[in-house]
Amino acid sequence: MTDELLSAMGILGHKVKEGFKYIDRYLASEGLEPKSCFILNGSKRPYIKLQAVQHLIAGLPNRMMDKCKKKTFVESLLLAVQGLAEVQVKCNSDTVRHEQKDDSLNVISEFIDQKFNGNKEEFLSALSNLISITRKKDNDMLLTADDVVSVLQKASEKSKKGAKIVKESISTLYKTRNPINAADVIHCRENFSGTRLMNQMRKLVPDILPSRGEESKAVAKLTEEFLAVLLPRRISTGWFIDPARLLEVLLFRYPFLEEEIHAKIQGDAAKMGGRHLTYIGLSFLNNEIKLRGLSYQNPKEIYPVALFYESDSRDNLEENLGKNNFMERLLAEAPPHMKFYLSGDEMFLQSVLSGPGVLSPLTETGWNIYYECNKEYKKSVGPSGLRTDLEVPINRSHPESLFPSIPLTHIVPCILHWFSRCAEKLLMLEVENMFSLANKSAQVSGTTTVDDLIKNLESNISLRGVHQGNFRVPLDKNGKPEKISLNKDDAIAIFSPPPAGKDQEYPNVLTHVVPPAKMVNSLPERVKEFLKLDDSFTEFTCVSLIWESMYKMFQIVQKEPENSLRENATCGSLRPSDYRWGYSEEQKQEYKYHAERLYQLVCLRYSWKNLTPYMIKFIDYGLHFMSHLDIPMCRFSTEGGEHSHYDRNCFYYHHTTRNGGRNSYDPNFAQFSTLWKRLSYEIYNGDDKSASDAFKSHVATHVAAYKIQRCFRMYHIRNKLRKTGYTESPENAEERRGNLESLSKLASETSVNVISKSGKLFSGKSFILTGNVPKHCGSKMTHQTVAKLIEDWGGKVRKNIPGTSKGQSTKKYVLLTNLSGKTGQKIPGIIKDALRRHFPVVDYQFLYDSVACKKVQPYAVYHPPNVEDIKRKISVLPTLQQVHFRKKFRMISLLKEPRKSKILKENVVKVAKNAAVFYAIMKRKEYVQSKDVTFKECGEIFVQYTKQYSQLPQGEKQKYMQMWLNKQNEKLKQAKRIAELKAYNTVQKPHYDALKL
Repeated sequence: MTDELLSAMGILGHKVKEGFKYIDRYLASEGLEPKSCFILNGSKRPYIKLQAVQHLIAGLPNRMMDKCKKKTFVESLLLAVQGLAEVQVKCNSDTVRHEQKDDSLNVISEFIDQKFNGNKEEFLSALSNLISITRKKDNDMLLTADDVVSVLQKASEKSKKGAKIVKESISTLYKTRNPINAADVIHCRENFSGTRLMNQMRKLVPDILPSRGEESKAVAKLTEEFLAVLLPRRISTGWFIDPARLLEVLLFRYPFLEEEIHAKIQGDAAKMGGRHLTYIGLSFLNNEIKLRGLSYQNPKEIYPVALFYESDSRDNLEENLGKNNFMERLLAEAPPHMKFYLSGDEMFLQSVLSGPGVLSPLTETGWNIYYECNKEYKKSVGPSGLRTDLEVPINRSHPESLFPSIPLTHIVPCILHWFSRCAEKLLMLEVENMFSLANKSAQVSGTTTVDDLIKNLESNISLRGVHQGNFRVPLDKNGKPEKISLNKDDAIAIFSPPPAGKDQEYPNVLTHVVPPAKMVNSLPERVKEFLKLDDSFTEFTCVSLIWESMYKMFQIVQKEPENSLRENATCGSLRPSDYRWGYSEEQKQEYKYHAERLYQLVCLRYSWKNLTPYMIKFIDYGLHFMSHLDIPMCRFSTEGGEHSHYDRNCFYYHHTTRNGGRNSYDPNFAQFSTLWKRLSYEIYNGDDKSASDAFKSHVATHVAAYKIQRCFRMYHIRNKLRKTGYTESPENAEERRGNLESLSKLASETSVNVISKSGKLFSGKSFILTGNVPKHCGSKMTHQTVAKLIEDWGGKVRKNIPGTSKGQSTKKYVLLTNLSGKTGQKIPGIIKDALRRHFPVVDYQFLYDSVACKKVQPYAVYHPPNVEDIKRKISVLPTLQQVHFRKKFRMISLLKEPRKSKILKENVVKVAKNAAVFYAIMKRKEYVQSKDVTFKECGEIFVQYTKQYSQLPQGEKQKYMQMWLNKQNEKLKQAKRIAELKAYNTVQKPHYDALKL
């Protein structure tokens, strides 16, 4: 089969070699054996039998023909010209030449004799009547008898192959009926997207794409399936879908997963669309993914579970994941054959594992998430003098972890974040060394200054294309270096050696930057022997070896290790058990060597205090993960998840305006909805038909259950409301007010207070202490004693209010103060900040009374006397719910002039036109009720009554105009009633949601 025919059939999406795969898949879906359809099997299959083409043509989206008669027509026509390619003459082993057996017109004549008793005109007339069109005004859309004759004439040309005739005939009809040139394609691509693109294509290619009505019905069906299967729910600042349900759906998407299932949970925060966004994603790490040719970092293979606004701070994660820990429920209830892992950058992992102030590189013991030890432990080594022989344990306890069911050995940092942060640190150490006093004093007698060194470094890095060839060391206003920021591509470009033969084009970054001064190698003899280092070397050599070792470590863990086939296993097998997986001993020994060299030389050059948590983590635990995990470390990178999060946001903002468009459609919810549409499409159109059928049944079951549960919930609520005097159909404002009171009362009676695991008085509450602490029962109280009292009763104490840039969340901090309310008293800034952010500000007596009564007292009773005065003098910030989920009415809309109404003449013409249509529809309806007419006759009758209306007297026309206007007024009244009911239901909805049934 030729390339042109493949392209015409809509099957050739890539190369011709790839095209055969799609043909086989399509033929198999039609119940045909692909090998039996081709005249020549093997790698070269240039021609396909006409029986197979018959099925391919029948499946084309040709909407110009009547659906019920299209297939019959195509089959009959192809059977008539089947003699065009029945004789096979083999020229050689590679090619097959087809010759015609008989004159095709004789074959067609026999077909006409059998079906139409030899009447050719009757055949052509019947063929023309098979065409159904929607554009009555465009006569060119009709497929006439002359067109059919031209097709038959082409079929009579002896030099044409049978398959090529079919291809040319159909492509010609498409081009003549719907001409689309390259300019049309470019215009659509540059000026339309999403729904508007499809609408434009419907104009350019009429009768081919489904109508907007069919599209709307399909979208509604998919939305209902999405709500029923994935169960999207609101959380504090975003949305989540049921992860257990998502996992069930993904098993239909990956039906080839066997035995144990390894799933990775990853998270990260980014700033998109002017907002901070955090995502929690899920993906598979199984070896089957690699054997099937899929990618672990493909954004389309990573699926979001939760998307919420603001950063991945501990407070925001607690508010969104901790209060309704849907992920932990999945982990705790997972069967034994499912193993879960957690990955992310250092900040995300610290926020998940513990609260603020516990895990941090600035704390004494919080720099290591795997083992609790002080910073002095960084300089410890094993008995052999090697750090890599120390075998640092993994046994730290994290009682406040949001995912306690994931063992610590299954928490693996992202290697791309590791390499980028270590590269920033090592580069920053060299920059700081340039500005050191010792370096400056050494340059007094020389010709090289600090500015020269900085320019040399910037030039060497810029030559490698970092920051678009314009890399600069950031300096503050005092000329001191600031933190350098690199992404993973920049870090790799800086630390990797140049390609072979490109040394002159890309010089070493350290050239003319690090001096070739001699330095003494003071490492122990055992270490020198293991690292094969000389007793002395230059500073340039030392720094070069540090950078080389770090890059070599990254290369080893970043590359997927090769898998080898086991003995007696079939070559090309798709079963993971037929292969050996994991790192080789040579790779492990090489990693150990470079990890040890990195550790020893960093301590020698910069001292052990400059070993960052990222560096020490991969020095101490890199070998452990390579040896004990069943999965290579490269699969734990979060690059794919970040791209997935970014791509979905770009896709959403490409389809609508920023911040949700006119209808306040939340972007995060839209991403979940789009995810379901893509997932369901891929499963339904996948290779595994049994999985598609099972998925169809799975969806239908959940949709039915969803409908039943929704009806039952409303029925249950209404039964309870009837007992409170609720009115089903309120007619006035008083009855509506009574209904809201009934809803509020029922919600308060049925609500369930969430009790924490500890069950203590202040569990889940956080306090901030300000000012002097008053005495309690004659005893002197300090911040330390109050903090201990709060912690004993289950609360937490924080030193400061979270930041407004990356620390925002819906969490409410209770600010304890001792304001006296005296005139002229200075108000601390922290109190003003708390009031701006809607935090409760209360007196210390609130704490004492709550402990005494063993019940949290109302905040309003303990407000300082001058709080209301302070509120009147400050501007209150909007809440996060108002910022992210409530569409604010823009004041600019009030300032704009109202649009001018249409002129009276246009209104009159519109009314007259609609009245004529109204008259024709009404009369046709009366006519159709008494007689049985075809669809074509209905159109003719409509045209007749339209003409009849134009001949009516003016008085009769006025009567029908008034009838149409009355009908429109009734529609407006009905729309107004629906809008009022919708507004009323909107007010009731929060009360419905508050009910715990």
